Amino acid sequence: MTEPSAPAHDPEIAAKVRTIVAEALAIDPATVKNESLLMADLGAESLDYLDIVFKIERTFGIQITRGEMARAARGDMSEEEFAPGGVLSDKGLERLRELMPEAKDRIVPGLRAMQILGLFSVQTFVNLVEAKKRGVTA
Repeated sequence: MTEPSAPAHDPEIAAKVRTIVAEALAIDPATVKNESLLMADLGAESLDYLDIVFKIERTFGIQITRGEMARAARGDMSEEEFAPGGVLSDKGLERLRELMPEAKDRIVPGLRAMQILGLFSVQTFVNLVEAKKRGVTA
C-alpha cells in the first residue's frame, strides 16, 4: 500500500524485499519480481505473510502492527461502509485502488474483503516499507 504522491522507488529496498520473499517461501530469488503476486505467482499461503512481515520488520527496523493493513485499507470508513456483507463497496474499491495502485486492475466490483490478501504483490510490500521509512502511517 502506498501514498499517491510516493517518490520513485528505492531499488535497494525492492531488492531486499524480493530476497525476503524468496527466503520466506524457499524459492529461487531470480523468480521473484516486484510484480509477482504472492499467492497466485509465488504460491504463498496466509501464514507465509506473517513470516514475510516479521522479516521485513527486522530487516528495515520498522513495525507493522497487527491489523494495520486492514485499517489502512478502510481509512476512516467503518467495516460496514468499506465492505457491506463482506463485499467491497464502490467507496471501498476506490480507497483500495488509491492504496494499492499496483493492483488497480484486479480491484473490481464484487471483490470480497477476504480476497484482498490475494492482491498483494512484492511491490505492495516495497510500497509499505517505503511509506514506513518516510514516516507515513495508516
